[in-house]
Amino acid sequence: MQETVTLTAGSGVDVPASQDLASDLTPVNLRDLGGLPVDGGTTRHGVLLRSDDVSVMPAAFARQMIDDGVRAVIDLRSPEEALLTGRGPLTLPGVNYHHLALTASVSMPEDISRELMSASATPEHVGAWYADLLESQARQLALGVTLVAMGEGATVFHCAAGKDRTGVFAAVVLSLLGASADTISADYAVTAARLPRLYPRLRAILGQLIPESQLAAGRDEGHGQGAMMGAHAASMDAMQRILAERHGSVAEPVRRAGLSDAVIGQLRARLVEAP
Repeated sequence: MQETVTLTAGSGVDVPASQDLASDLTPVNLRDLGGLPVDGGTTRHGVLLRSDDVSVMPAAFARQMIDDGVRAVIDLRSPEEALLTGRGPLTLPGVNYHHLALTASVSMPEDISRELMSASATPEHVGAWYADLLESQARQLALGVTLVAMGEGATVFHCAAGKDRTGVFAAVVLSLLGASADTISADYAVTAARLPRLYPRLRAILGQLIPESQLAAGRDEGHGQGAMMGAHAASMDAMQRILAERHGSVAEPVRRAGLSDAVIGQLRARLVEAP
């Protein structure tokens, strides 16, 4: 029988945007990918979770996640981010940790960073960067998908904000399951409501690594700042369109990087629940 996780009230698997937990560094962008329409049904609840940084969560919060069935962590952060705060409290025996860095540093290369962080940056610019990231890190993404497909219990994948690198990984998984482009973009855009609480949390965790100007841009997003500091569905729309034009689908670069049909079948068996 397929193992799923019953996530109890208060476990934080979907932290409401109104709940004030930033002071204790509880994740604010942690949510279950269950219940989304895909080919053959919907995604199963309690199997795959996406999140902002889980490495600094309170120990009691981590204990609740483990009690509710989390058995693996996929860390998409850069090496310097992982070195700064480590794995965190999700460390008990039986919880596997996999560091699959999708970027070399917490920020993009300086020349790209200046363009994307500028007020003139558009969702098209952001989507193009996402597409390039997916292509360049297709092997890492293929490995991550394989870990999800072969896992037991629940897997949580995360970066710092749970928006960019996490959004690309979520898009790959959902694309492989046959989710529509609109579904993928809507899932990405859920982060937008959490941004007011997300950027203060990032400042507390990554203040040593991220320039204050970038964090201030996140705080003021929507007041003249560029699209990179938001979570606009149009950014994910652009990524999907660019990859479809280049490769035929979002997931094709990951398939070419070594993801087999057998693993995709395992992924579907774990994550898709028939009506």
